[in-house]
Amino acid sequence: MNRDMIRSEPCVRAFLRIFWSFLFFLDFRIGINNVHVDVLPDFIGWILMASALGWILGLHSDINGIRTISFILIFLSIFDLIEIRMPIKKISGISYNISMLFPIGIVLSILSIIVIWKLCGVIMDMAEAVGNQLIRERADFRRKLYLAFIIAITAALGICFVVPPLIPIVGIGGLILAIVVLCLMMGLMKATANMCQLTTLE
Repeated sequence: MNRDMIRSEPCVRAFLRIFWSFLFFLDFRIGINNVHVDVLPDFIGWILMASALGWILGLHSDINGIRTISFILIFLSIFDLIEIRMPIKKISGISYNISMLFPIGIVLSILSIIVIWKLCGVIMDMAEAVGNQLIRERADFRRKLYLAFIIAITAALGICFVVPPLIPIVGIGGLILAIVVLCLMMGLMKATANMCQLTTLE
């Protein structure tokens, strides 16, 4: 951990840019028939995060690894920009759609968990270095919350595969939870930027 870099303007700017990157991780799609386009493309969010991490490579030993995964996510999330849903009909006669990019979605989810978990770990180490216990606890809680959210959404989608009538409920509930979780993550990034700024002024 480079304590001097915590007290730097690049560190403040980096976490402010990461703050904005989370805005693009909200999965909001519009479309016609079975073709849907992501209004807030994830790859833009990953570009913002990767570029921000480039400013603070010397901050922590995990930053370079997080940035590398972010580059991988930029590439993979391009394929997720346009989603084609394939209609399937069950034996019971109930029809529903499944995304043809479902396998890529699983990989994206796993890699995003790794990025968020490690990024929050970096913030925890930063907070400990400057003696900010509140930020450390927030980072620890919110990375666990993000993990629980992804697992819960994955499980809910699995249940919807078996019980299609639950799709609207899960969709609305998932969107609300996603907004809450992303707002909390954005709040953490903003608080981290403020922590760096206050430390810089001391």
